[in-house]
Amino acid sequence: MKQREGGSSRAWEAPDGTAPETHDYQGRDLEAMSSAVRYHRDILRMFSPYLGDRILEVGAGSGNISRLILERQPSHLYALEPSDSMYALLRERVRGSLNATVHHSLLSDFLKAENTAGMDSVVSINVLEHVQDDVAELARMRAALRPGGYLCLWVPALPALTSRFDRSLGHFRRYRRRDVLQKLERTGFVPVRLAYRDIVGMLAWFVVCRVLRQELSPGKVSMYDRFVMPVTGACGRRLNPPLGKNLMAIARRP
Repeated sequence: MKQREGGSSRAWEAPDGTAPETHDYQGRDLEAMSSAVRYHRDILRMFSPYLGDRILEVGAGSGNISRLILERQPSHLYALEPSDSMYALLRERVRGSLNATVHHSLLSDFLKAENTAGMDSVVSINVLEHVQDDVAELARMRAALRPGGYLCLWVPALPALTSRFDRSLGHFRRYRRRDVLQKLERTGFVPVRLAYRDIVGMLAWFVVCRVLRQELSPGKVSMYDRFVMPVTGACGRRLNPPLGKNLMAIARRP
């Protein structure tokens, strides 16, 4: 499936770094992360105070987060996924949910085709790093929200952690806190909360993906979710670490 530049496609940069080339996103990382139930629930726990009744999930992938959002019984979940293979999985995982619709669409096309005014919340988890023009995508997320609505954003953090695995997944960047703050303010958001998360995972990612040059696998993720997430989740609830593998941002449309 050919994606349009600037939308919420998952894109791979050309080897020389000069021109983007897009491909259908196969979701190897999402397949590996499918067993990370504690990890996903911890993200939704942090987002929970900012999730309203009408929720737009941008880049829903195979539906790992979508199913957890639906447990909250929102009045409606709009789940977007532009990848052919991921959309098929997403559609199956939310089949039968009367308060959910899935859209095989970029955010830009969704905004043109649907009556999207007045979303209470926009959720974007590990998606923005795949978008070449992330500022334009943030502006589209703001356009989907009602005044007073919230953006719940989760992105990979720290350029120093960039690995061959990041590049193979089509990550254009990892983020610093100041990068996200500047881009949110530039697109008209009012930042509410920005925080690094998963300092333990930062060390694990550095060793596995940077030093050993390995990729995520379901086995590695399952072990991490079972043995490490209870610790790193508790640390995240009690501490505000100065660094972490991910960055969480909550922002409000004024």
